[in-house]
Amino acid sequence: MDREVIEQKLESLRRCLLRIETKFPADVNILTTDYDLQDIISLNLSRAIQLA
Repeated sequence: MDREVIEQKLESLRRCLLRIETKFPADVNILTTDYDLQDIISLNLSRAIQLA
């Protein structure tokens, strides 16, 4: 695989993980009731898995 492609995928993976980290609430109980946060986190987890 081309080095540039790998670097782009790694950068996309970093962005997904950063998005998860910044959106994950300190209290897990918030996550159980905030469906928007659930969507953001699950979408970025899915993207990260696909990229990996």
